[in-house]
Amino acid sequence: MKLCLTLLSWLTLSALAQNDASLPPSILDLPLKPVVINTDPGPEYSDEQRDYAMVIGMDRTPKGRIWAAWVAGGDSPRAYFVAASSDDEGKTWSKPRLVIDAPDAPTGVEVSVLVGNFWTDPTGRLWLFYDQSLSMFDGRAGLWAITCDNPDDDKPVWSEPRRIWHGMTLNKPTVLSNGEWLLPISLWTRDRIGVPELREKGYADLDEVRMANLFVSNDKGVTWTRRGGVMVPETDFDEHMVVELKDGRLWLLARTKQGISESFSSDQGRTWSEAKPSVIQNASARFFIRRLASGNLVLIKNGPLDKRIKGRSHMTAFISEDDGKTWKGGLILDERNGVSYPDGFQSPDGTINIIHDRERAKEREIIMHRVTEADILAGKLVTPNSQTKMLVSKARGAEIGQRLYNGIQLPSEWPPRNLDAKSYEPMPVPYLKAKPKIIPIDKGRQLFVDDFLIESTDLKRTFHQARKHEKNPVFKPETKYELDPVKIEGDEQAVCYLGHGGVFFDPKEDLYKMFYTAGWRGGLALATSKDLLQWTRPNIGTVGGNLLLPPGPEWAGGDNSVWLDVNAKDPMQRVKMMTDRRPLPAGHTLQTSPDGKVWSQGVATGKAGDYCSFFYNPFRKVWCYSIKQGGEHGRNRWYSENADFIKGADWSQSVFWCNADKLDAPDPKIGDAAQLYSLNATAYESLMLGEFYIHLGPDNKICENGKFPKITEIKLGFSRDGFHWDRPDRQPFIAATRQEGDWDRAYIHGTTGVCIVKEDEIWFPYTGYSGIAPNGKRGLYTGAAVGMAVLRRDGFASMDAGEKEGSLTTETVAFNGRHLRVNATTAKGELRVEVLNEKGEVIAPYSQENCIPLKADATQQTVAWKGADSLDAVRGLPLKFRFYLKQGSLYSFWTSQTP
Repeated sequence: MKLCLTLLSWLTLSALAQNDASLPPSILDLPLKPVVINTDPGPEYSDEQRDYAMVIGMDRTPKGRIWAAWVAGGDSPRAYFVAASSDDEGKTWSKPRLVIDAPDAPTGVEVSVLVGNFWTDPTGRLWLFYDQSLSMFDGRAGLWAITCDNPDDDKPVWSEPRRIWHGMTLNKPTVLSNGEWLLPISLWTRDRIGVPELREKGYADLDEVRMANLFVSNDKGVTWTRRGGVMVPETDFDEHMVVELKDGRLWLLARTKQGISESFSSDQGRTWSEAKPSVIQNASARFFIRRLASGNLVLIKNGPLDKRIKGRSHMTAFISEDDGKTWKGGLILDERNGVSYPDGFQSPDGTINIIHDRERAKEREIIMHRVTEADILAGKLVTPNSQTKMLVSKARGAEIGQRLYNGIQLPSEWPPRNLDAKSYEPMPVPYLKAKPKIIPIDKGRQLFVDDFLIESTDLKRTFHQARKHEKNPVFKPETKYELDPVKIEGDEQAVCYLGHGGVFFDPKEDLYKMFYTAGWRGGLALATSKDLLQWTRPNIGTVGGNLLLPPGPEWAGGDNSVWLDVNAKDPMQRVKMMTDRRPLPAGHTLQTSPDGKVWSQGVATGKAGDYCSFFYNPFRKVWCYSIKQGGEHGRNRWYSENADFIKGADWSQSVFWCNADKLDAPDPKIGDAAQLYSLNATAYESLMLGEFYIHLGPDNKICENGKFPKITEIKLGFSRDGFHWDRPDRQPFIAATRQEGDWDRAYIHGTTGVCIVKEDEIWFPYTGYSGIAPNGKRGLYTGAAVGMAVLRRDGFASMDAGEKEGSLTTETVAFNGRHLRVNATTAKGELRVEVLNEKGEVIAPYSQENCIPLKADATQQTVAWKGADSLDAVRGLPLKFRFYLKQGSLYSFWTSQTP
């Protein structure tokens, strides 16, 4: 298949950068390195600054101190442990006394500390179990433990961390009657792997033990040995617990997608019965079961015994006097929603202490209860000093924003609401003022359109404009639908109009597809091409000719925006459309189709002006809506986003986005202030590329009277966070000729999807208006055709050097790739590269002297050094590149797995 890609398919069809790298050992093995145990946490770990609370567990020391731990940072790859203590039976709690927060990889892969538990062993030693893994679970993970022999002291001393095995535990060990300690360790199934590079084959040697495992220690925890395990059907993290029954059997209960499953062992855990659903009903959530000093069992779960409730509410306690055959009581500890993950212990006086979380991300509370068997059996508090709903901790910090693929940290409020619609200043770009300490560069080619990647340079930056193809216009009015007036809005004629339409490559049919409007306010039509130059109008066989939808506000609508979603999970949503249905009350609507022929019912959006559009941001996996409104500076754009395209119709929370600004110069012959007519965007390599349609006038009434088109031109913007736009070059990227008789005299429009990568070039479809029909009829919106503008791949900006050698040093970057590649023009000069550490010192053998000079004009060239076959020695580490350039231009660089 020819090398051609619409940018929407960037994530799946990775022909752009070809750096879907396998992770280097320096990254893969980060979870194997012990984390520094922070016993003096700073204010960033305080209740006032934390943003999440998920219970891990708690236990009591021999002298009565209670230690409890919970997760902050989210039930996400950012998870870390916080631990605090209480010396008054849970009435008051210390500030965080211990934090386990693993540092992330330089490449941006996050190291998670997600589950574990506190446990006081029979010798009085306090254990804290915790896991370490990449991105919540990398297929291997690892259970670690630290211990403390003086947990009641003012300054407890913790052991060095040690890794016990793979996987993780969420529940306490069980001490068997023979003195053995039995530790539950779960190694999750492959579908839980959060690292894309490892999902298919990572750690395949462990697949046979992906189950609810049991480890045993006969030497008081010095060593742990796997004894057996249970493969639980429909497992949901396992989270298994083991109780030794009075007849000597072991009873294992595990969490599943349907509730709880159970298994039994008669040989102390070496072999197990087939796991089957338990009669105990529960939501798919953690529960707690433990042997009490009385010999009875206590069970804590959501809801009644015989009913699986929806959601996680009604945290309830039960007692069994016959080893789990029957259960009595039913004390509702907390009836509120969002209560989950119980854990606990029994005090020497018989008090049962239970801890759980409530509304982890919203209320962010850790809740404790102190009850007795009598309370549970009575179904109410009957014991003096029993108490429920004791507050252990409540996180009150601002929600931590998303950290992007390039290291940019988004604020907690996103999209931001701090931009001023009255301002005519250029949009501020926060990430250029406060860059990440380390910039991961594994997503796509790295472009020099701004200074984000540049620490220092004496090279000159040059911006480049697209070249209009010599065969333009490549598509012009020919059919009656396109040539004749539609008569819905005036009598304009001879119109093939993208506005915004959409042009995409469809790999399913190996064709380019153009969705366009046939006639001014005409029907939605389809054209196809093999090369973007020769277009065919297929007979759709529905409305007539190549029409997908007939004209009219109830059908095709007015201005539209169409996206061919080749990555759609739902085949019925492969084609997505927004269209303006005014004057109907619906305004704009969103709808989907499997093929453009049959459409879903339209879902009305919020109020807006005409000519709205949308695009997909694959870096954040959200659909973004470019909403036209009016303001002090005329037409402007508001922004809304949603992970679900149809649900994105709700624009009630949209925020002001941008308008034209003081650097958009007026047309000298017209003099009107510039306005932002539209804004389309797409993912291009490592950033978002924006087409700004700049309106320069004159007013519509002047154009109508003069029967000529108004002037709009396309300028570019670049964004690395998907919202803030840097617009360093204000020259038109695709300009109106302003010449009478030219097909693209004025009213220049781009299209949804913005551009298409075709071999070593980027092609930009655009509409131009002449104002004249073939029959001589003139009009404001008459005479529209489609052309192509072409740019060298990555060719938006180049860093240039003349006869005198210049250099460019990058900021500190990190990557997984094995080879450095560049897009450069050095046929008359040369390019060399050296690799530096964070201090700026050359890392041997990657020196300028060892670099084999590049002397070619090519969009893909591999940098090589004498004495090194690859970048294996430095990949995954923080470093800098220094480019030495003479008589040439450098457009981009990136790393890849292959030379």
